[in-house]
Amino acid sequence: MPDPVLEPFTAENTTILMVDYSVGFLNSFRSHTVSDHLTATVALAQIGLNFHTGFVVNLGRGQKPYPQLAEVLGDHPILYRGGEYNALDNPDVLKAVEATKRPRLAIGGISTDGCVIETAFGALRRGYTVALVADATAGETLETHNLAVQRMVQAGVIPVTWLSLATELQYDWSKGDTAQAYFNIIAEASPGVMASVQAEHSTDGS
Repeated sequence: MPDPVLEPFTAENTTILMVDYSVGFLNSFRSHTVSDHLTATVALAQIGLNFHTGFVVNLGRGQKPYPQLAEVLGDHPILYRGGEYNALDNPDVLKAVEATKRPRLAIGGISTDGCVIETAFGALRRGYTVALVADATAGETLETHNLAVQRMVQAGVIPVTWLSLATELQYDWSKGDTAQAYFNIIAEASPGVMASVQAEHSTDGS
C-alpha cells in the first residue's frame, strides 16, 4: 500500500477545500501578517481554479469572503453552511466534496484551531488523506496556530504550503496545460522565487 505521506498530490486525486475566509475575521487572526495571509489565500484559490483539482469554497451563514478572494473566484460557487465547525458536517459541503470523487483534501482557512482543525479531523474520520495548507491558514496567535498544526500532524494531517502544493501538482515545470498558470501564480505571490527561476533558466539554456 502506498505511503499516504509520500504519494503525490495530483489534480486527479486532490480537492482543495477553502473554509471560512470571511472578511470579518481578517484582522482578528495574527499568526501571519495580513499581507502574507492574503497572498497565500489568493494563491491557493488560483491553484484550485487553474490546476483541474476538485475545488470547494465555503463560508458560514452571513459571512462575506475577502474582497481579494472574491475577485479571484469570480463566478465560482461559494457554499454557505450553518453553525457546523466541521464543514463536512454540512450536507451541501459534504455533497460537493464527495462529488469531486477525489480521496485527498488540501484544506486552508480560518481559524487553525477552530473550523479548520475540526474539518480536518472530520475528513480524516471519513477516510480522506488530508493536507493542511499551513501558510494559507491562520489562527488568533502564532502559538495557537502552531499548536493546532502540531495536533493535526500528530493525527496524520500532512502539512504543506501553497507553493509546495502547486509544485507537487505541477510536478514537471514544462507540463504544458498548467505550466503557465503555475509560473503566473508564483510571479504574483512570490516574485523573489520567480526571479530566481528566471535567472536559473537564463543560465542553463532552457
